[in-house]
Amino acid sequence: MICLRHFAVRLPEKATAGTATATTAAGWRRRRAAAAATAWQQGGPQRARGAEVAASAGDKQQVMEVEVKLRLPGPEAHQQLAQLLAPGLVATHQQENYFFDGPGRELGSTRVVLRLRLYDGDKKALLTLKGEQVLVDGIGRASEVEEVLPDAAAARRYLQQPSELLALPSDIMKGLAQRYGLAELVGLGGFSNSRQEAAWRGFTLELDATTYPWGCVYELEAETDKPEELRSQLEELLQSHGIQYSYSTTSKFANFINKTLV
Repeated sequence: MICLRHFAVRLPEKATAGTATATTAAGWRRRRAAAAATAWQQGGPQRARGAEVAASAGDKQQVMEVEVKLRLPGPEAHQQLAQLLAPGLVATHQQENYFFDGPGRELGSTRVVLRLRLYDGDKKALLTLKGEQVLVDGIGRASEVEEVLPDAAAARRYLQQPSELLALPSDIMKGLAQRYGLAELVGLGGFSNSRQEAAWRGFTLELDATTYPWGCVYELEAETDKPEELRSQLEELLQSHGIQYSYSTTSKFANFINKTLV
């Protein structure tokens, strides 16, 4: 499965019906989103504080996500690995990932990420609050809280009206509103990801092709409580089949916010 540039996700604009008022509002939203994204990029490192916020803003579902992340050099390596994992393929998902912040970069300044992920069109909507991921030698760790939204199709309205997220009966949103006094959210945009999930030696491997407006990134990921052990097994698998790889050095979100492919 090849990552194509035209799959890149952008925030859809509200129907204008040819009116100047709607056009002006759409432009205002784009300027606010761009300003928030730039402010996030320029903020100083706040990793420890971000993890604390992500933990305190959620509820008992907060966990420390630990995963192995290996970078593939391009679509050929991705396709070769997809064929290798095909006997264990259990699911393929088309994911749309959208991100939000306060108008004063209240979340970004503390390295907290608020994400809405839509699966396969409108089959599932997942709201996630994460602290900044720390990646060392291909192993990433980040605090995380997740909530499945009850109406996936209706969740698309938050792309046009981000502040309506604050009205959700959600522990994540209640925690953020209380901590920051948020009365408004702005959309930062997003990106798409094609994910193949495969069962392998008792693990679920996730083979990703991530599309940004400026290019594509290919990765193999797997969540585990034994990351060093799994990393060694995956390296052996890739090496034995001549598939090139490297340790991932940045998160998908960091590539998005910084407009990079590193």
